[in-house]
Amino acid sequence: MSEYNFREHLSDEFVISEHDVSRLLLRAPYAYKRYTIPKKNGGVRHIAQPAKETKIIQHFMMSEWFSKLPVHECAAAYKSGASIKDNAQRHSDCAYISKFDFVNFFGSITEVDIRNLLVEVFGSQLSEKSIADMARMSCIRDRVTGRLVLSIGAPSSPVLSNAVMFNFDSVVNQWCREHDIVYSRYADDLTFSSNRKGVTFLVEDFLQGTLKELPEPSLSLNTEKTVHASKKNQRRVTGLVLSNDGNVTIGRDRKRLISAMVHRYALGELDNRSIANLQGLLGFALDVEPLFVAKLRGKYTSKVITELMRVRAKKDD
Repeated sequence: MSEYNFREHLSDEFVISEHDVSRLLLRAPYAYKRYTIPKKNGGVRHIAQPAKETKIIQHFMMSEWFSKLPVHECAAAYKSGASIKDNAQRHSDCAYISKFDFVNFFGSITEVDIRNLLVEVFGSQLSEKSIADMARMSCIRDRVTGRLVLSIGAPSSPVLSNAVMFNFDSVVNQWCREHDIVYSRYADDLTFSSNRKGVTFLVEDFLQGTLKELPEPSLSLNTEKTVHASKKNQRRVTGLVLSNDGNVTIGRDRKRLISAMVHRYALGELDNRSIANLQGLLGFALDVEPLFVAKLRGKYTSKVITELMRVRAKKDD
């Protein structure tokens, strides 16, 4: 069996010369469209989407290779069937939760991390050069450090980040099992829950030690986002509220907002942008808490809710 040649495969698959493949590989980390979107806390999130050709090749790599990479069961994002509701439900029966967040998660995962991952998983199937090419094609050049890293906005970043985190997830999950703690990771959001009072306060020191011991990736905790909560205060997991009766809900504030907006819609007072926003909120509520939407139908009539869900809001001039 001949050794797999990534450049040759791309050349055959997309009917382009190997010279053009080389040019694509050379420019891939530089050909990104960068923009920002506002965060709820007032900051901005930096998004970078690869050029069309790079994006197509990333999808190709995902289909051919990256879909075979290992993902730990504790990873609750970026895989089939994953949702914020599923992530929250893992912790719904626990009284105490602690939440942690990584600093610059995707931007901390480097080309070297991706190369090492591909060598570990596909070392017997891929040549060293093919692995180096695939890692480069997956990364953006960081303007500050000059390093090649994953970006928020590239289609291959989520699956690669999950696979790079497999060893971390394995170590953390094993420790949590020994301490009666439930662990899940939704991208860079780490949630730990337990019915043993005080045990989740042990997590932070363990995480700091684990991050120092594991060779890759080089991650650090954003201690400003660390949260400890119990049934005495509102417990939120990936934006959803854990009620004291063990259910997952969208929360009272969101319910009040949606109900008020439906009322205004029924009176014909919502502009097109607000209608589109409300449709998104209703879709979200239907997925997480369908009983709430059923109650809205009872309050405002099924006709109003059905019409609202189906209407195509015109773009504002």
